Amino acid sequence: MFGLSQSQLLDALPGMLGMATGRLVEPAEVAALVAYLASPLAASTTGTDHLVDAGAVKTA
Repeated sequence: MFGLSQSQLLDALPGMLGMATGRLVEPAEVAALVAYLASPLAASTTGTDHLVDAGAVKTA
């Protein structure tokens, strides 16, 4: 795709999308949020959205 290898595309993607962290999200980062939300520590967490997208979605 675009004359790039898969690894080149994955390396370039965060910059192309303007991701704030400059990198893609690691599966372990998503798993850590899921583990937290499933734990007693998150008992008072209600009605929230948790974006784990490395800043790909621009919010105000």
